[in-house]
Amino acid sequence: MVTPRYWPLVGDTERVTSRLANEFCARGCSTTILTARWHNDWPESVIHRHAVVKRLPGSPRGGWTTFRYMRALARWVREHHKEFDVIYVMNLRQDAYAVVGALQTGNPPVVLRAQRACATGDIHWQEHARFGHRIRRRCQIASAIVASTHVCSDELLRAGYSSIHQIGYGAEEMEPRSAASRYHARTALADVNQDLEVAEFAPVAVCVDRFTEGRGLPELIRAWFPIAERWPSAKLWLIGDGPLRDSLYEAVVDLGLRQQIALPGSFDELSELYHAADVFVSPSPDYGTSQAVIEAMAAGLPIIATDTPDMRELIDDATHGYLIPAGNTNAMAGRIAHMFESTELALQFGLAARRRATECFSLDRVVDQHISLFQQLARSASRGNA
Repeated sequence: MVTPRYWPLVGDTERVTSRLANEFCARGCSTTILTARWHNDWPESVIHRHAVVKRLPGSPRGGWTTFRYMRALARWVREHHKEFDVIYVMNLRQDAYAVVGALQTGNPPVVLRAQRACATGDIHWQEHARFGHRIRRRCQIASAIVASTHVCSDELLRAGYSSIHQIGYGAEEMEPRSAASRYHARTALADVNQDLEVAEFAPVAVCVDRFTEGRGLPELIRAWFPIAERWPSAKLWLIGDGPLRDSLYEAVVDLGLRQQIALPGSFDELSELYHAADVFVSPSPDYGTSQAVIEAMAAGLPIIATDTPDMRELIDDATHGYLIPAGNTNAMAGRIAHMFESTELALQFGLAARRRATECFSLDRVVDQHISLFQQLARSASRGNA
């Protein structure tokens, strides 16, 4: 598996990669993760859970560092390609370009995953990035493309891709939320980080995302102002990290919300956060479905999310939570307030979300689909070399 960012860096793609790698290992698949070495003091090779992680020179920050990483990635793949049956790249960007170019014979087969659609997706990036069209032409000769949603599949078809396989996000089954699990989770989190201390019966909303442009996080902070006026003890937990962290913190301070909004950093494991919270908020105007949303549903949290095509595949409005217009802070604040007021309705939405995640987004099913695809491609490649 190839991804430019991996643990201890934590984000949506990193979480998807980690979940899949761990499950592949549990099924008896030897799994190696190739990633960038973002800091010189990080070891070149570690074991994360059960997967081997190889960190390559260079960090794709742009310019020379990206080129250095791509060159190291292509060299490593060429030197070790006989050790693997399939190579799975978690994007359609520079990593995919380097790997497909290094293995143009098609053995082992290269599978690319387009995780997102719209303005933050790989197809949009290929349209606007320098050398993006060249990267697209090379990505189109990969053995297979995995799309996470129907919207993403449609984008790929319009961009000229073929051999598209839709395999969505998957979440592990979690213990049902309860008053007891809420209390114990809040106690455990407060012991770890004082920013997560909250009164026993105070309402809590959680948002998990990468702190970058286009995720709707400044709008969520502004939407919290009327919530804080009405419920001074209510908390918003912004979980994640990224280049906007300092500016988001400054916005929190400028609005006088330092006691109501916490930015405690990234978490490798989120289950306690979900059990401690009362509602999950996804404010991104075009980011769409994410691993964090699926996991929050599996934990039984009601979802308040921006109304995007991707999210409509996941959330039925007024059944699993609420869909709101992009950038509408009044609607966001109103729906959060409604969930805090209507605890019975929030519980009903959360139970429906949990059923939806269990029935439609099982991690076991997602892993089965991946392994079936990999086996099919590996057999085809083996017959082609016979």
